[in-house]
Amino acid sequence: MPSQKMKSTETESEKILSLIERLNGNEHISEDELTSFISLTLSDCKVPQLPNADVPYSYEDFDGVGRKAEVQFNIISRILDYIQRERENARQFSSTLIRNTLVCCFLAACEYAEEHWEWSDHRTAQVSMKVVEKVCTLHGCCSVKEFLTCKGHQNCGTSTEDGHIKYILQKLSEVLIKSTWRSYPGIKMSYWRILHYLDNDTLGDQLAYLLPPALFIVDDWEQKNKILGIECLQFILDHTPGAELRWYGRAAVIYDALKALIHSREPEVLEVLYPAITKVARIIDADPANSGTLNKDSSCDILLEQLLREMAHEQKLSLRAVYAAALPPVLSAMGILTLRWSKDLMNVCTDYLATADGPSATDRLHILKALQAYVRECWPRVYVEAEDILKMLVRLIYDVTLEDAGLDAETIEAVCKECERVMGLLHAAAPTTTQQLCLGLCSLTVHPCCQHWLHRLMLVTSAHI
Repeated sequence: MPSQKMKSTETESEKILSLIERLNGNEHISEDELTSFISLTLSDCKVPQLPNADVPYSYEDFDGVGRKAEVQFNIISRILDYIQRERENARQFSSTLIRNTLVCCFLAACEYAEEHWEWSDHRTAQVSMKVVEKVCTLHGCCSVKEFLTCKGHQNCGTSTEDGHIKYILQKLSEVLIKSTWRSYPGIKMSYWRILHYLDNDTLGDQLAYLLPPALFIVDDWEQKNKILGIECLQFILDHTPGAELRWYGRAAVIYDALKALIHSREPEVLEVLYPAITKVARIIDADPANSGTLNKDSSCDILLEQLLREMAHEQKLSLRAVYAAALPPVLSAMGILTLRWSKDLMNVCTDYLATADGPSATDRLHILKALQAYVRECWPRVYVEAEDILKMLVRLIYDVTLEDAGLDAETIEAVCKECERVMGLLHAAAPTTTQQLCLGLCSLTVHPCCQHWLHRLMLVTSAHI
């Protein structure tokens, strides 16, 4: 058996050397031979299918894959150089050969585009990107964006005036389906890479191909796939007009897919989830059909209710940090309708500001930004909560300026300045109420550092008179 394996390896090496010699020489190679060479080479460099899709993969599962792919990509580069050289010598190739060569080589290269992927490495990623460059050169364009869309390119010629994106996505969709996608990690990451190449117009035109993979990736049980799926949906949300996403209920489908993860106990998932679900909730609630109505069960309302409920009972510091960071954008999305949740919001903010969260005071800073968002959005009725907000600020300034608070001067200053911003917004919204509440603030018996910052807090109200 070992001798047979050695003979097979020698035969394969001889074939590679023979092919390279033919590519480097002036020998005429037929289209059928080129097609065969390309197919065999690409089949050897693709990320292998996983034998058991239900088992999470690791670097050990792809030992040697990157090194083998590097060799094959070098051969592909020579094949592309040969085709380019022959075309410059006025040889005509069929459009089918050119299109299939460009698309298949591009897809294979995208599977190794990032060196931190389990099957790739630094050298393989570099070689794969050189293949992408040669694909663009052979197509006669200057960038991947032009290759995919033909925008800015005067003579696309090789396959379609709309570029290759539709054909590429069709080939991806043959494998990237709900029942089999977990078996093809390379195709999955190739989809992620191609998605990030697209501009706003192209992405919107191809949503029928781009949205389904993101939805079934996000529905996976494995954490890294959930995060990847959310990131893909976030990219789609950021680069597609809201009106297009509301067509055919796409925004609602995305919202439902993300809402299923909102009860997760994984901070890494929630950290990327809340920006995405807040964005899509905004898009849904911005539907002109809802204008002039106060929908008690709006997407943002449901989201804020759930977030406040989670925050009120959470004891795990990592989750509290995620919730605190998520609160300001949700309040901004909710707008003046946040008034409906004022009592719960004040209770949550009081709790989080009174709880030490480490030397960076990150959670407290986020809650202060949440209070700023609340005052900014709900200014007509903010005077009702002005006293509670002022008590929070004074208590916080006192706590962070204590000698044993464990905070450095820079962090103390950052916290107190955010308090000043809250006070400035509060005074702008309810000047009379704020000034009355601040009477005697500087006469409180406190330690000198606290006295200094309380005095500055008072100056904020006097500066706005």
